[in-house]
Amino acid sequence: DSPVLAATGGRGPGGVAGQVLHGGGACANSGNRWFDKTLQFIVGEDGTCGVVYDPAVIDGAVVAEMVDHALDY
Repeated sequence: DSPVLAATGGRGPGGVAGQVLHGGGACANSGNRWFDKTLQFIVGEDGTCGVVYDPAVIDGAVVAEMVDHALDY
């Protein structure tokens, strides 16, 4: 993703959550989101990162283990 936009709240919790969840809108990174996929890893140029997943399909504990592993290595 491109860096978090100042208009979406900057690097604060609200801005980062918006960036990870929906990409900041149609003029930003929303084209990089696939809302029909079970699991997405979001990595921004500015270091913003997160995971978007469908809890009906995949268990949260499994996703937490994968994220911990990715952050460790």
